[in-house]
Amino acid sequence: MALDIRQRARITFRYDLIRGGCQGLLEAGMQTFVLLIAVRVYDASPTLKAILAGAGPYGLLLTPLSLYVVSRLQTPTARAAGFFLVLASLSFILAAWTGNVYVFVVATVLGYLLFHQQMPLLVHIYANNYEPYRRGALLSNSIFLAVIASVLFAYAGGKVLDADLGYHHHIVLVLAIASLLAAFAVYRMPSTPLSRQASRNPFASLNLAWKDKIFGWMLLIWMLMGIGNLMTLPLRVEYMAQPRFGINATNSQIALMTVVIPSIARLLTTHLWGVLFDRINFVIIRTALNSCFLAAILIFFNSHSLVMLGIASAIFGIGAGGAHIAWNLWVTKLAPEGQAAEYMGVHTFTTGIRGVLAPFLGFYLIATFDAQLVAWVAAVLIGISIVSLGPVKSRF
Repeated sequence: MALDIRQRARITFRYDLIRGGCQGLLEAGMQTFVLLIAVRVYDASPTLKAILAGAGPYGLLLTPLSLYVVSRLQTPTARAAGFFLVLASLSFILAAWTGNVYVFVVATVLGYLLFHQQMPLLVHIYANNYEPYRRGALLSNSIFLAVIASVLFAYAGGKVLDADLGYHHHIVLVLAIASLLAAFAVYRMPSTPLSRQASRNPFASLNLAWKDKIFGWMLLIWMLMGIGNLMTLPLRVEYMAQPRFGINATNSQIALMTVVIPSIARLLTTHLWGVLFDRINFVIIRTALNSCFLAAILIFFNSHSLVMLGIASAIFGIGAGGAHIAWNLWVTKLAPEGQAAEYMGVHTFTTGIRGVLAPFLGFYLIATFDAQLVAWVAAVLIGISIVSLGPVKSRF
């Protein structure tokens, strides 16, 4: 690579801002619109809704395999990530075109599955192109734009669907365009191929969870917190949309609570979290983030007024402001030089496991019991994860 690290950082930062804005549109689509379309346009079954909610995690489960393929081909990571995003765009075009619930679910799941293959590849790019002491601060800027994009899209999309649900095709088409533009941005980032070490058995790197005991312990903590958080995340739409819970909010109100308010809170706190990530012990950061999620879940699912739902959504957004940075970069604090992508591949794989299981667990519980019980189950899991962080504080 001919460019020095400051030149690489400058180019990567510029194109990552574009990628971040596109990711904001795609995140708003996943958090609100595809589930809302499934509920109010297609009247999808609980199973189909749970499958949709697990779309991203399915992709994370496959990241060790995609890393293996990319490493074997010795393709620069930016080009590989761009290729996955182009394929995701084609899937979203199919989802926008169809009028069949099964085609919609399969195409949307495939789109987000492909979209998530870029995650460990991006970490490889950040590790190579950003100096360690400012990775969090630089990444926070693209997240900042992602939040702005998600707020604007959520507000406008909610209004459009309130006016006419028939416009849902156009909402999904926006996701296709965003994925294509993100592909262009990522493709332009300086990058190198993955190390040949990643071209072993695609799941061989999972042994890192056993070899590096601290890494394995942290993965277990992430699993507890993640199941608690992810089992309730898609239920926010269900809780506000289904009449049996006594809220029966409008589409724009749902978008306000699930995207706009959390995104504004993220907007106001992301850069602060990025600076804190670079400067203080990671366990302190993770404890604070988990505490935000615990409080938000308990308040949200024990409330019926829009004011309290808004407060819970804001607390969730504060936590989300740092969670994205922590999720993307925490392995760089543990991984030996050159192994960040491998560590991230294990992390994304385990994230995929909980992401697949959690929505099914959440939708099953809320269909059988009341929302408050679901919230308490999630809160207990997150509480255990907070207590479990103490023993590993000195490693960070």
